[in-house]
Amino acid sequence: MKKITLLVLALLAFQFNYAQDSCATSGTAAVGVTSVGAVDGTADNSCAWDTPGTFGEWYTYTATIDGIATVSSDLPQNDGITNSDDTRLSIFTGACGSLTCLGGSDDVSDINYLTTTSFTIESGTTYYLHWDDRWSALPFDFELTEEIVNCPNGNLPYADDFTDPNTLLVCWENIDDDGDGQAWFTADYDSNGDDLPDGNPMLGSASYDNNTGALTPDNWLISQALDLSSYSTSDNINLTWDARGVDVNFADENYTVYVANSNQIVDLAASSTTFNEIVGQNGGAGTFVSRSLDISALAGQAAVYIAFRHHNVTDEFVLNIDNIAVSAILGVNDFDLNTFTYYYNKDIEVLNLESSNVAMTSIEIYSILGQSVISRSLENATESIDISSLNNGVYLAKVNIDGNFKTIKFVKN
Repeated sequence: MKKITLLVLALLAFQFNYAQDSCATSGTAAVGVTSVGAVDGTADNSCAWDTPGTFGEWYTYTATIDGIATVSSDLPQNDGITNSDDTRLSIFTGACGSLTCLGGSDDVSDINYLTTTSFTIESGTTYYLHWDDRWSALPFDFELTEEIVNCPNGNLPYADDFTDPNTLLVCWENIDDDGDGQAWFTADYDSNGDDLPDGNPMLGSASYDNNTGALTPDNWLISQALDLSSYSTSDNINLTWDARGVDVNFADENYTVYVANSNQIVDLAASSTTFNEIVGQNGGAGTFVSRSLDISALAGQAAVYIAFRHHNVTDEFVLNIDNIAVSAILGVNDFDLNTFTYYYNKDIEVLNLESSNVAMTSIEIYSILGQSVISRSLENATESIDISSLNNGVYLAKVNIDGNFKTIKFVKN
C-alpha cells in the first residue's frame, strides 16, 4: 500500500513540475490574479527580443469581451525577496506550432522592472501569455483585467478626443510601417510642472527617442469606417483636428492626412483628399493649431476612412494630434427636401419628432420664460422625448438636424 501511495505522489509531483512549462501544456489564466511558479519551462523568443530568455512559463487566456485586456506583474507581493521583481512577457495568437507574436512588454519604467501591458481582445479568442527568465527565474504573481471600450460609431457627428486612451488600441488601426518598433501612442503631459498628468490624453508619434536617438517614422493611424451614404456632394462635410510639435525647439514634424473609401495604405496614399504640413513651420511649435479638411468629395460613400501619417522627418521629437472630429452641414437643397414633423402625445406625455431623411443630433427645450428645462443628444431620424417631468404650459424646442435648426412650439396639458 505504501509503495502504491508513493508512486501516485511521484506521478503528481512530475505533473506539477512540468505544468505550464510548454505551449502544449499551458496553464489557464482568467480575470484576477494568477501565481507563476519558478520559470523553468520552454522559452520562445520569436517576439524578437534583443536578449533571449532561456526558460519560460505558458498560460492561455480566452477573452470574454471585445475591448482591452491588461496583464500586470506590478503587484506589491513581487518585491524581489520571495517573488521576482523583474519580469518579461510575450503575447501570442494562433496555435502551438504556428504562433504569431502580438506584442510584448518588459519594464514598467527605468526603476520598476515589473511588467504591465494592454492589448486589444475579441470575445472568444484565445491568447498565449509567455513569461521568460531573461532577468529572473523566481516565482511571481500577475493580474489580468478586461475592459469594454466604446468606439465612436460611424455616423456623423464623429469625434474622438482620446479621453479614453484605449480607443487608440480598439478603434484605430495602428501601423508601424517603417518597422522600428515605434508606433502611435497616447500621452498625458504634465504641462504645468506639478508632477501630475494634465488629464488631457492625446495622440503622439515620435521622430526622436531618448533611449534610441533619432527616428525616421512612417507611422499610420487609420480610423474605423465612417458612413457618409446619406450625404451628397452639395453638403459641407469637414474633418477637423488639432496638431503640434510638442518641443518648441524641435517641432518641424511632417505629417499627412488622407481620406478615402478604403482602409488600405496603397489606396489611402493615392487619395486626392489630403492635407500635409510641417506643423512647426505653421504655428504649431509647442502650441496646438486647429486644422480642417473638406471631405465632401467622399459624400455618398458607405465606408470612408481617415488616416494620419507621420513621415518624411527625422530627429525632431514628437508630433501630437488631438480632438479629431467630422461634422456636416446640409446643403440648402438637401435641407429643404427634408421634412420635419412633430406631435405631442398627452396620454403618455411624450413629444414625438420625425425627420424624413436626416438624423437629428440634439434638442433643447425652453420654458416660455426662456429657461432651459431639457437638453439632450439625439442620433436618429425618429425620436421620442419624455416630457413627463415638465409642468403644464407652453414650451419652445430647438431641434438640431445635423447642423440646421428647427424651432417649434408645443403645449403640454
